[in-house]
Amino acid sequence: MVQVELDRNATLLLRAAMGKKSAAEAEKTRKLIVSTARSLFAEHGFAGATTSRIAKTAGLTEGAFFHHFKDKKALFAEVVKILQREFAYEVVIRGSAGKNALERFILGARASIELSQKHEYLRLVLIEAPTILGGSNWREIDAITSLSVIEPALAAIAKREDIEIRQIRPMALLTLGLLNETAFALVRSDGTITVDDVIDVLEMSINDWLKRIQKSK
Repeated sequence: MVQVELDRNATLLLRAAMGKKSAAEAEKTRKLIVSTARSLFAEHGFAGATTSRIAKTAGLTEGAFFHHFKDKKALFAEVVKILQREFAYEVVIRGSAGKNALERFILGARASIELSQKHEYLRLVLIEAPTILGGSNWREIDAITSLSVIEPALAAIAKREDIEIRQIRPMALLTLGLLNETAFALVRSDGTITVDDVIDVLEMSINDWLKRIQKSK
C-alpha cells in the first residue's frame, strides 16, 4: 500500500511538472507570435502582415497561431496594448527628471508628444488601431493606459488627500485629448501649432484647474 501511494504521488508530481512545462512553452510561443507580429505590423501594416506570414516568420504553423489567438485582430489588439504600456512607462521615466509634481507632469507631456511620432507607435497605435479595432475600442485601451498615469500625476500636483476622482477626471481627459490631437496634427504636418505652444496651453490649463479646485475645499 505504501508503494502504491508513493507511485501515485510520483505520478501526480510528474503530471504537475509536465503541466508547468507545457504552460511555459505555450507562453513562450505566444510571446514569439506577439513579437514577430509587432515587427511585421510595423513594417507592412495590418493588411500586409498576414497570419500565414506571421506564422512562417515565427517558424510556426498557422494552426499554432490560431491556437493562441482567435484571429489577427485579437493579436493586433495585444500588440497595441503592449505599445501603450511601454509608451506610458517611458513617459513616466522621462517625466521623473522634474523637480516637482507639475514639472514632472509637463516633462511627461512633452515626452508623450515626442514619443507619439515614432514610426511604430504612430503607425500602429495612432493611425491603424482606430480603424482596425474600432474607435470606441481603441479609445478604451488608450484611456485605461493613459489615465492610469495622468490621474495620479494630477493628484500629486493638487497635493490634496481629499480630492475626488470627479475633480481629477475632467482635467485628465482634457490633457489626454490635447496630447492625442496634437499627435495627429503633427502627423498632418499642421504648421499652425508647435509643441511649445501646446505645452504652454496645457500648463496654463493645469494652473487654472488648481485654482478652481482650491476654491472648492
